[in-house]
Amino acid sequence: MPSPATAPPPPASLKRIVAASLIGTTIEWYDNSFGRG
Repeated sequence: MPSPATAPPPPASLKRIVAASLIGTTIEWYDNSFGRG
């Protein structure tokens, strides 16, 4: 079990990571679905 001293990344950074991955996934899905007409 990790000790409380090793804190997870700050919420702002975590939000940015999640948002970036979501945007990347959306762009890939959009390209794959509509990019080939």
